[in-house]
Amino acid sequence: MKTSSLSFEISELVGKNVGYITQIIGPVLDVASSPGKMPNIYNSLIVKGQNSAGQQIDVTCEVQQLLGNNEVRA
Repeated sequence: MKTSSLSFEISELVGKNVGYITQIIGPVLDVASSPGKMPNIYNSLIVKGQNSAGQQIDVTCEVQQLLGNNEVRA
């Protein structure tokens, strides 16, 4: 059975206070995290990535809603 790199990365992050984006609709992000590591409402989330030129981009979002099942909306 072939394991995708995404599932490997998620399992590596379980012990850390890191989540992953499950859905993006316009300016709204749904973010999943490990059980017991969910941020509270009004906490900030930092999304790290790179643009097409390879430059580091950090976007700061604010948690607005707890969705359940270890997911928040920012």
